[in-house]
Amino acid sequence: MRVKFWGTRGTRPTPGRSTLRYGGNTACVEVRTTADDLIIIDSGSGICELGNALQGPVRAHLLISHTHWDHIQGFPFFGPNFVRGSKLTVVGPKGSMKSLQSAFADQMDPVYFPLTMDQMPIDLEFREMVSGESFEAAGVKVTTHTMHHPIATFGYRLEADGRTFVYATDQEPWSDPDELSDLVAGYQAEGRPAAEIEALWPQQYIEWCRGADLLVHDAQYSHEEFKTRAGWGHSSFDYALLVARQAAARQLAFFHHEPMHADHQIEAMVEEALGADAHRKHRGLLAFPAAEGQEIVL
Repeated sequence: MRVKFWGTRGTRPTPGRSTLRYGGNTACVEVRTTADDLIIIDSGSGICELGNALQGPVRAHLLISHTHWDHIQGFPFFGPNFVRGSKLTVVGPKGSMKSLQSAFADQMDPVYFPLTMDQMPIDLEFREMVSGESFEAAGVKVTTHTMHHPIATFGYRLEADGRTFVYATDQEPWSDPDELSDLVAGYQAEGRPAAEIEALWPQQYIEWCRGADLLVHDAQYSHEEFKTRAGWGHSSFDYALLVARQAAARQLAFFHHEPMHADHQIEAMVEEALGADAHRKHRGLLAFPAAEGQEIVL
């Protein structure tokens, strides 16, 4: 699989000189199979640039984590929507406040956009899934998992050709990150068995992330910011690191960057998280901030 970031920001687009390195477009990730089939994850403003890079009719799966605006707002401007012969299978969680199709159609009401969704020549199919359900997309096994977020939200685990890519954004810790970090560090210092450390975690979530060659994980807040943002549905850099370590991921991309964080602030927060006692001695995990235009081959 080949993974490319087209949008890495959360909440709202943030164009400007201070966000050039990691990007200002909201969530969108391109996944290509060995056969060059296309899977798109989320349709924030980054999908506009992806659409501009595609040629001719497009046939693809579009996996939507949830319908908050920063994850669907680019869809009306996705170029292949207006190319006859294009087809998108749009997948998302069942049980949200309104149907997946309605959420997409509503943002294309004539009050907000000059065309309604049914006026576009693209062939659209909407599929709502339940948590834990697996399905095949372009020869890739995709397994959903419910994220801890204010509305129905999925993460996606993609497996193909012996490689695993996990997309886990808009996820808030089920337990306080301070407590988890302290407990893990203490258990490690005491030489406790790995099984005891694993018992501290929501095991289903960790197992779903297990062995990812690339884990893209929500990391919107710094350690201190998270303390005043409980309930907002996002993670801190240190929590993302704890998940990656516990799941034995090989690479971790910090994702869903806070719109108020400039490039240099993101780098400082990554450095702070990597320098914490709980992580300093860990080897074998490559952790970095996701950047627009960055491409990773698994």
